Amino acid sequence: MLPFLLSEATALIRTLHAAVLFILLATFAPTSLRGAEPRIVALHGFEAAEVRQQGFTLPRPMQIHIYAKGGGLRQALHASGENQLFAYGWILNALTREVVWQMDGANTKRDWDYRVADQYLELPAGSYEAYFSNHAFGQSLLLARWTRNIDRRQLQVPHPERPRGFLAAFGVDDASLLRHWREQVGNYGMEIYLPAGQPGEVSTFEAPLRWRNIVVALSANQDNGHWSQAFHVRKPIALHIYAEGEGSGRSMRDYGWITDARSRVRVWEMGLDKSQYAGGARKNRRQVETLQLPAGDYEAEFITDDTHSPADWNAAPPCDPGLYGLTLSVPSDLDLAAFSMTKPLSWSTLVERVRIGNNQDLRAPFTLTAAQPVRVYAVAEGSGDEMADEAWIEDSTGKRIWSMERSRTHHAGGATKNRLADEVVSLPRGAYTLRFKTDDSHAYGHWNADPPWDAEHYGVTVYAVK
Repeated sequence: MLPFLLSEATALIRTLHAAVLFILLATFAPTSLRGAEPRIVALHGFEAAEVRQQGFTLPRPMQIHIYAKGGGLRQALHASGENQLFAYGWILNALTREVVWQMDGANTKRDWDYRVADQYLELPAGSYEAYFSNHAFGQSLLLARWTRNIDRRQLQVPHPERPRGFLAAFGVDDASLLRHWREQVGNYGMEIYLPAGQPGEVSTFEAPLRWRNIVVALSANQDNGHWSQAFHVRKPIALHIYAEGEGSGRSMRDYGWITDARSRVRVWEMGLDKSQYAGGARKNRRQVETLQLPAGDYEAEFITDDTHSPADWNAAPPCDPGLYGLTLSVPSDLDLAAFSMTKPLSWSTLVERVRIGNNQDLRAPFTLTAAQPVRVYAVAEGSGDEMADEAWIEDSTGKRIWSMERSRTHHAGGATKNRLADEVVSLPRGAYTLRFKTDDSHAYGHWNADPPWDAEHYGVTVYAVK
């Protein structure tokens, strides 16, 4: 009986709060929000979208009025700028991609269950992008806090009509948090007004603003994704790289790289050591740099793991969510004609053993009638400093002349133990045997963790190099 009474009392208090809030807003709402100030941006509708955005261009230095209503956990002490909100807005400089204003615990006021920003901001002439995000919902009681991710892909999953259990008595179980979120999400959003000047002076555009000479855009818009684009450079050029991904601990989870298509050497890769904090959750990473590329053939790639992407941010998104992935551009107009997108190089298969399951020890003989380079492509399991599943090449005497070494592999997507070797090796004329051996777990068709992105090539393949 006690849980039921507490639940009903909580619902009654919320109803009274909503009624009082409506009366207060109707009586004391700023006149500027009743139409005296023309509105240039309106971001609403977060029942269906985690992030909404709108670009606008100020023709001269102007003052804007920001009114935003979001949400965050109640703080035991005075809220500060370090207190992350779960529903909040921000403004980016569209050219520099840097934040010029963001809602936080310091510049907002508590308004019942909401955090409200009501602020005037002076901005120089230029283009800006307004964003508002609601990735989660949470509540707190005394020193205890509860949060849950709001995955809009799963909102149709049915929940019990009446929450049960200890947490449900206080309205903080998952089902109750979702129900409370539904009651509040319609009030989340951000509007920007123009206190002085004419609204016709301010033009709007679809964010994010695309800068000049973008040649490759790998938009990482889903979980467990893999995107690639081959390209050719006719002469040495400078390539501008803008990459956003996810990294935590000692490794990147969502990241990109560029490979020399012929040598299979990675000429650029996103990493924790070179990337920087990208705003939002601490695991959001951004890497911006210019790469000098010699003439040649290349492949740009980007992969995501099973969580935290524009499909569903399970933590606060980066401050530039529309450019999550890898964007390449050519700064110089004179170099633009030297860049062209192509199809990946074609490789002739000499021998392969792929789609290999557990407890296998496979071999495949092959012969080279002349000395030549070959490309060895292997996907296998490796943990720590060792390979759990092994790939190697033996000569006619049984001597290993190439082995898949953990230190020379790259992450193959999925679980961190999925490893990829992609090398060009010069072999003399002779007879060889390709070998692949698996242990008793985590192989093709029997994954005990997330599979690699190229699961169909789990094993080893030898290609002829043209």
